[in-house]
Amino acid sequence: MIRVSVYVLNFNYAQFLDQCVTSILSQTFQDFELIIIDDGSTDDSALVIRKFAENPKVRIRIQDNVGL
Repeated sequence: MIRVSVYVLNFNYAQFLDQCVTSILSQTFQDFELIIIDDGSTDDSALVIRKFAENPKVRIRIQDNVGL
């Protein structure tokens, strides 16, 4: 049973994503899932996000830009 869901909302922040996601995954508390939602970014965000697709803690949603 997962106790905590952490989510990252992204729109064109590729330059910060790797550090952000790596930091979250490196926490000492490990009973969590990480949900990354990309809201139609036009930069390289999808490429950065897909680097984490194989991690069992990470769930990814890449969607057209709809806002919050």
